This record gives sequence, C-alpha cells and structure tokens, in this order.
Amino acid sequence: MTRKTSHRNFKKVVAIVGDGFTEKIYFDQLKELEQLDDVVIKPELPGKAHKGGSYKRIIESAKSLIEKGYDHVYCLIDFDTVISEKKITAFKNDIACLDPDCFTVYINNPCFETWILLHFEKTARMFGSCEDVSIKILPHIKGYNKRQDYLKRKNIYKALRPHLDNAIQNAASLELNRSDHSDKKPRAEIFKIFKILNLSPPKPIQIDK
Repeated sequence: MTRKTSHRNFKKVVAIVGDGFTEKIYFDQLKELEQLDDVVIKPELPGKAHKGGSYKRIIESAKSLIEKGYDHVYCLIDFDTVISEKKITAFKNDIACLDPDCFTVYINNPCFETWILLHFEKTARMFGSCEDVSIKILPHIKGYNKRQDYLKRKNIYKALRPHLDNAIQNAASLELNRSDHSDKKPRAEIFKIFKILNLSPPKPIQIDK
C-alpha cells in the first residue's frame, strides 16, 4: 500500500507549537500520513501551571524558533487557562505585539477537543471545561480519552480525517460575527491551518490493488 499526495510547492519551513500532548500527537500523525516534509511539530509542553498562563511559554518558544531561522510559527492556544486566570486582556495585548509576518496565533476554546467535536457536530455551546467537551465526543468516538497511549494507538488524526471537511465548515461557522459574541464562545481556529498546508479538504489516500 502506498500513499500519494498532490504536489505541493511549499517553499517555507514552518513550525506548529501547541501546549498539550493531544495537539502534538495529532499533528505528528497528520505530518506522517500527509507526507509533509516542510512542517515541524514542536511539543513545547509547558503545562497549565506556567506562570502568567501557558500561552506565554508558547509565544516565547515561537520567538525562539523564528530566531533559529523558521519562516513562520503557528501557535495553538487553549483558551480555557486564559479565561480561568482572567488573562484575556493581557493575552490580546501580547498577541497584538507579534509580527504577523512571522507569527500566527490560533485559539481553541476551551481546548483542542473542541476541534475534535466539530468533526461530528455543529455546535456553539459554551462549555465549562475541556472535560465537558470530551464527554460530548464519547458518543462519536467510543472510549475517547487524552492518554498518550490511546491517542497513538487510535491514530486520532487518521480516525478523524474522513470528517475533516465537516470540521472545517463547522469551525468556520463559529467565526461568523465573532466580535458580537462573548470571548467564551467555542472556537477552533485550527481549521485555518489546513488551507495553509493545502489540505482543505485532503486528497483521498490511494490504495494500490
């Protein structure tokens, strides 16, 4: 069995930086399945206890990567910690200071699991926690949990891939009139990465008979 993807003229080397194992595993699996050689997935797992909010560590890591020669860094921010620590204003100020030619910040609210849920449901429900989102995923992915061994064994990206177009559409709908809604409205800006990587929607996997 061989995999084939469309030719991509992707001249820049970019990095994707997240703050959790789920994101790291998901994008590692994406990179392998889609054969992306010009994207670096950085673990950078600061944990929720990082002083000032985990987003600060992600931004620091992103700046370090630009200094090392990366063309662009995409930062994935789980917004639950920003909200719980009442850092929304500080977050917006910090993001406004970043050079858009080098950095792009994508918010998942409350967390990466919102993106997973949107593969199956179109929802604008305001979740109280990441755990609440995970519970909503269970009817769609039996036994879903955030353990590393489960995510790797399940190959979560491959399992979700057939529903990717749904997720992109559902996530995009949450951005409509965004300024008119609360900061707590669910969000999965991660969908924008797939257009940048020319995977929106992805080409089907070819199987040699």
